[in-house]
Amino acid sequence: MRGAALRWGYLLAGLLFLLALLGARVQTERTRYRALLGEHQALAARVAKLQAAYAQATSPARVLEWARAHGLVPMAEGRWAR
Repeated sequence: MRGAALRWGYLLAGLLFLLALLGARVQTERTRYRALLGEHQALAARVAKLQAAYAQATSPARVLEWARAHGLVPMAEGRWAR
């Protein structure tokens, strides 16, 4: 009976050790996940800001303004200017 109890004790101690290792790993991954989540939110905010700047820079009115500043005219006006 004593040998069986000792084997069960070793088994339970081993399982507790594995459980402690698993808990430590989970805590490490949780910290890493939170850091990545913060980085993701910062990048998402940056993407939204860049998309707004892109939409403003490529709006038809802005493109027309740039074209006129560089000597280009709309096709309808250019056709009748000859």
